[in-house]
Amino acid sequence: MNENQNVAVVVKRQDGPDEVFRWEEFSVPYQPGMNVISLLQAIRLNPVTRDGKPTIPVTWDCNCLEEVCGACTMIVNGRVCQSCAALVDRLPRPIVLEPMTKF
Repeated sequence: MNENQNVAVVVKRQDGPDEVFRWEEFSVPYQPGMNVISLLQAIRLNPVTRDGKPTIPVTWDCNCLEEVCGACTMIVNGRVCQSCAALVDRLPRPIVLEPMTKF
């Protein structure tokens, strides 16, 4: 993937624990060496969906960013993994992000 391309990201969103979830799609400029946290940071800085609709910035937990603490663990493309270790170059597109269902 070259630096002029964007990464398609689909995020499962929910306004509260008892609210119905929805999917939002984003397009994030690609940069070499990106991980899922880099994608989330880009979305947080510019919370606009792929179709240009402003939305609430994404939130997630993270701490060490070094694959140690596990705070950033989420479901990435249907598999539970640490988002700091999930490299964009190794993931099929679109990248689908969901919170873990047990927490």
